[in-house]
Amino acid sequence: MTILQSLLIAFFCVISSNEFPLYSSQFGWYVLGRPLIGGFICGIILGDISTGISLGVAVQLVYLALVTPGGSIPIDLAFVSYPAMAIAIANHMNSGSAVALAATIGVLGTFVYQLNLTLDSFFHKGQDDAIDNADYKKLNRYIWLYPQLTKFITRGSLSFMAAYFGAKYVNEFLKILPAFVQNGLLILGSVLPAVGIATLLIQSVRKNSYILFFLVGFVGIVFMKLNILGLTIFGGVLAFLYYMASQNSSEEKSNNNEDDFEEEVL
Repeated sequence: MTILQSLLIAFFCVISSNEFPLYSSQFGWYVLGRPLIGGFICGIILGDISTGISLGVAVQLVYLALVTPGGSIPIDLAFVSYPAMAIAIANHMNSGSAVALAATIGVLGTFVYQLNLTLDSFFHKGQDDAIDNADYKKLNRYIWLYPQLTKFITRGSLSFMAAYFGAKYVNEFLKILPAFVQNGLLILGSVLPAVGIATLLIQSVRKNSYILFFLVGFVGIVFMKLNILGLTIFGGVLAFLYYMASQNSSEEKSNNNEDDFEEEVL
């Protein structure tokens, strides 16, 4: 991996972090910071888009249900999406090895996140002084300029080193790994996406009967080998019909209740 490629990966790792103000974090953390998007971008940078997307899908499935309530970051997806994905693509890892590497680097990224929050706290005094003196230029520097420069120094330098030096050493490490360890990582990578999907279903499904819709899609893809686009259209039609049936059922219950009320009045 070249210096320019590593610099680009470090740049995207910085702007996709949770605390970087890129369109109020909506475009950074919630778009660029996803492993699928990171895999695609790293694939473009490293010239292997197909591998980037395939590994990005495998890693993305593991973290489908990741939430960050109140700024709590159990794993830093920016480090998962860029340095980890870049190393995995450069070394042509399988999905299991990529998932294991992403989990390790992502946890290390949380320490960088906490470091940035600690360093940013030193700028609060300057912000208070700027507000007291109505110095808006100074306030902007302490809110926008200095904290972001700190992130480029800390997060940027560490992600650059991870991408530039990590690709070489990880490749050497993979060469000495026994075959059974690599097979175990591959199996792990096959299981963890199922855990991510199950966690997402637990969070989003309000009624247990709704899981039937998921099973219809699963059977259509795995056993019937349906095209994903066709299945998406079929799922949309099925959801619309279910919605209309639910609405009609609600209207019938409402009409029956009104009729019963009128009978009681009479």
